[in-house]
Amino acid sequence: MQLISYFQTNQGKLWPATHYQPNCWINVQQPTTTEITQLQQHFNLPQDYLTAVLDDKENPRTEGIEQSVLEKPALILLRFPQESVSPLGYGEYTTYPFAIILTQSAVITISNRPALFMRDFLLTPQSVNTANHERLALKLIWAIDRSFLNCLEQNNRAMNHLEKTLAQATENDDLFHLTAMQKSLIRFQGALHKNQQLITHLQTSEFYFETTPFKALLTDILVESEQADTMTKQQKQVIDEYNTTVSAIVSNNLNEVMKVLTLITIVLTIPTIVAGLYGMNVHLPGASHAHAFSFIIFGILIGSWLATLWLQRRHFF
Repeated sequence: MQLISYFQTNQGKLWPATHYQPNCWINVQQPTTTEITQLQQHFNLPQDYLTAVLDDKENPRTEGIEQSVLEKPALILLRFPQESVSPLGYGEYTTYPFAIILTQSAVITISNRPALFMRDFLLTPQSVNTANHERLALKLIWAIDRSFLNCLEQNNRAMNHLEKTLAQATENDDLFHLTAMQKSLIRFQGALHKNQQLITHLQTSEFYFETTPFKALLTDILVESEQADTMTKQQKQVIDEYNTTVSAIVSNNLNEVMKVLTLITIVLTIPTIVAGLYGMNVHLPGASHAHAFSFIIFGILIGSWLATLWLQRRHFF
């Protein structure tokens, strides 16, 4: 996807355009200073509308929805999920800001990171019209909520896969993986909570989304967001329990390994002692016998077998 893309509705479908046209959708990724200046001047936008996404920690918020678009463009800033890699090399999710700007002549979307949900949005047939700015904005918000749900479903599958391997867990690898999942869910909780507050605020606007179909769509979006929030809380609770369980399992499995190694060491101590005694340069009983070595080996085997049998009866094995 190009850094600046233009889309226009033709026969009810979104089509790429080569340049700006009235009532088009402009999507900008990783904007440069020059591009920000050009957009600001062309659409008479406040600079912070365009630069807000450059701060990865920017919270969701709205500006201008209390006024008519004729007076001031409207900004809707949300956070969307994105796959990333933890410092230890484990897959996790991070959230980044995504700006939707409603002007008289175009809808502008800006992100400082490649938004994967946009790829799915463009590949999936959409009943949108770029001339209907409010509906397009709501469809994009819906797509962000769906991307949270998709990420949570992937996270749930990873949790199920991890659960199948817990019985053999003896290393910290599973704990690191769980930590990455936990960080993702904490980020999701914060982003979804702020997004829900924003959606609730949009429902109160007197200048945007005030018609009945838009109100209904906003309600559906809020329900979708609450579902994602519920899934996030449930998965986080499970992860918290997993952390305790995995720690106990790893510790128990390591104890079992040490137990087996200790028992093997005990059994191998018998031939070591006998070999040490008969290796001394002194006269020992039977040392001069022609079959002394065979008797010693046989005695070692019998002693080791009896030791193993005793340990088994004591349930050490």
